[in-house]
Amino acid sequence: ELKKLIQQQLEVFAKISTIENCPFTHVKPHGALNNMACENLDISLVISNVIKEFDKELIFVVLPLTKMEIAAQKNNLKYACEIFSDRNYEDDGSLISRYKKNALINDPIECAKNTLEMIESSSIKCFSGKKIHCSIDTICIHGDSNSSILIAKELKKKIKLNNISTKKLNELKKFI
Repeated sequence: ELKKLIQQQLEVFAKISTIENCPFTHVKPHGALNNMACENLDISLVISNVIKEFDKELIFVVLPLTKMEIAAQKNNLKYACEIFSDRNYEDDGSLISRYKKNALINDPIECAKNTLEMIESSSIKCFSGKKIHCSIDTICIHGDSNSSILIAKELKKKIKLNNISTKKLNELKKFI
């Protein structure tokens, strides 16, 4: 059932991409599916298998150090590791559940500071202060908070001030 749903979504998105003349370059599971895939290799393998069957050139966006990254590697897929600017992490590198206190970071300045620290150290910064080395290719800012636009503006400003280059995901050196 999961395979069928993902195939259908990829087909719909590919059609929209063609109609809008916008390149379809990557796939990112969203929400609960993303959270389950982080912890469950079987789910991650279904997702990565569908991507590979659909278009092996698509980039699979994964959370670093999770079952998603393992599945991408097993399927020899291109993948990009994503960090979250507006979320805090547990000491094992997983996101703190939204049901828990301290899961979200709403202060744009703190989001930018944490994100820059993660980029500069190539590490997930856990809420406890612990750092876990990982690859970082892309940054997510959730759009469901009142401060998401302010976070994006602050992060963009800090990235520019710190001379950090940005590129389209499919133009990253590792994919060329």
